[in-house]
Amino acid sequence: MDKDWLPQPGTRLGATFYVRQSQPWLSHYFGIDRLDATLAPGIGGVVLWGGRIPAKTARAIAKLRGLPSWYLEDGFLRSVGLGKENTLPISIQIDDLGMPVDASRPSRLEALIAASAGMDVGGLGSEIRAALIREKLSKYNNLPHRSPKLETTTRRRVLLVDQVYGDVSVPMAGGSAASFKRMLQDAIASGAQCVVRTHPDVMVGFRKGYLTGQARQTPGVVVTAEPVSVASMLEVIDEVWTVSSQMGLDALIRGIPVRCYAAPSYAGWGLTDDRFEGKSRVVATRRKARPSVDQLVAAAFSLYPCYRDTNGWREIDVFTAIETLAAERRQMNID
Repeated sequence: MDKDWLPQPGTRLGATFYVRQSQPWLSHYFGIDRLDATLAPGIGGVVLWGGRIPAKTARAIAKLRGLPSWYLEDGFLRSVGLGKENTLPISIQIDDLGMPVDASRPSRLEALIAASAGMDVGGLGSEIRAALIREKLSKYNNLPHRSPKLETTTRRRVLLVDQVYGDVSVPMAGGSAASFKRMLQDAIASGAQCVVRTHPDVMVGFRKGYLTGQARQTPGVVVTAEPVSVASMLEVIDEVWTVSSQMGLDALIRGIPVRCYAAPSYAGWGLTDDRFEGKSRVVATRRKARPSVDQLVAAAFSLYPCYRDTNGWREIDVFTAIETLAAERRQMNID
């Protein structure tokens, strides 16, 4: 399937000063030597990273100049190391309609997931799922595969996923600090063993989380900052509850039940237990299609993102990306 919503190869593109300075490698994804300023003459469009004020300003400039703009984010399969450590990404998402994390408006990813329900892509999605499960990969893959040290229980074990405080994906998905509080209260009331997992950026001290502090003060709740991989954590979990974390998608890939307290891109399709409130409810009016998990995975990991080998920046497909990241982990002896 052609990604006909992308800028034409070689198109000169503008970006904010911050994006040009902090992510100079972005130009490789568009087949150009460099990104120009948003006000540069002769550019054919503007690219935006994230949803904060600089990105909104760049979009406003594009609109005033009558230029197209594209939203950029890391792909669902990014790298071995963290972005905060300046590790180059093996994939990015380029969206002409909106940000996938923004529940208030449709994105290209949302359109592709809806379309996938009527497409013969289930086999592709099944192969992608099998490869991700086999290689135990997620968005970031810097942590070792070893069983987490959790107390033995006969109760159902529910993983509550903390997220970075101030991350724009939380309010954009219709979530808030209250969503995390409600999630924790519901989990305690369910009688399950509640395990709170901190975000990787919180784990290494870059940021603080929404849930971790509150959970540590709640009797009976297990808080883990143990540095083990997402795959290892999911192997010992019965359900995953989240506001808008990608860990919910990782769980769906592995056939684990997922409950969402906001509307990430994989929610609202009949595959998750959705507890929408407020702004997140709007997705129910749009996401009418009922794709299978395999069809959703095909859209999210193959039809939508762009993959590049960061060693030379040649275009690759999702399966080569999986093999590359798995090989990198082995070379670094992470396991």
